[in-house]
Amino acid sequence: MSDLWTRKRRVLVRGLSTLYYEAGEGPAVLLIPGIASDARNWFRVMGELATTHRVIALSLPGLGGTSPGVDVHPATMAAFVADFLDVLEVPSVIAVGHSFGGGVAAELALDHPDRVSRLVLVNACGLGRAVHPIAIALALLPKRGADALSGVVSFPGGAGALALSSKLLLRQPWQIPPMTWKAQYVLARSRQSLRTSLEVFRACGGITGQRESILVIDRLREITVPSLVIWGGTDPLFPVWQGRDASRRLPKGRFTVLLGAGHVSYLDNHEEFMDALGPFVRDDLPGAPTPEPTNTGRDQQ
Repeated sequence: MSDLWTRKRRVLVRGLSTLYYEAGEGPAVLLIPGIASDARNWFRVMGELATTHRVIALSLPGLGGTSPGVDVHPATMAAFVADFLDVLEVPSVIAVGHSFGGGVAAELALDHPDRVSRLVLVNACGLGRAVHPIAIALALLPKRGADALSGVVSFPGGAGALALSSKLLLRQPWQIPPMTWKAQYVLARSRQSLRTSLEVFRACGGITGQRESILVIDRLREITVPSLVIWGGTDPLFPVWQGRDASRRLPKGRFTVLLGAGHVSYLDNHEEFMDALGPFVRDDLPGAPTPEPTNTGRDQQ
């Protein structure tokens, strides 16, 4: 998607300069990235959805251009997102969240149910204890160690960490557009984004994996809006069974596995990702076929 069709904007939310990108008109779709990723990573998704929807890609506080200052717990971030929607005067959205952003989207649907008309969880956190050992190691870093690591990685020579993280997060890096790699490189050089990302690891993880305080799996039955869970079939960070279990607990849940995709599945396998997301977002538009009322979590291939 060309930058010419994407509007880069800032608003004040709780006194914080908040960065977001916007494209298209119509019902609102909110895209929430995870940590160590950038709102610009959603540009290809924005380009396809903007033909029928107003698509907003938000940078969370301390990540990717938005000022820090909000506690990094997913529920606190979700409250910030609700305030952001108030500032934009957007009553409700189709909320799409990836990884940590998926945990934020789930909390938004649970704590502010009137703000979410549909929910999409993409390789989301908070759906089970299991997590890759590297995430546990980062969670166990003391604060001083995390600050030191963010400083080292942000140096020019520390960009090698981008290559290492890509091997963990992606399975098909050759599928990634150059502008996305450029955005990732800039993000990897941001000490603030790195520091906040490590804060998220420390707040959300521990020796036994994902912390009990961020788990929403037992509350998913409270989310009654149509929901879609999308997972990379070879995600090493969060196992695919967490997504399948989550879809079965959602009253109107559907589940799609993207074969060959890793943790950042919407970049690894963009075409199949849009094959799942596009109809789910658009199936209430005039002239669209009426969807089945519920789906109890069967795999959608």
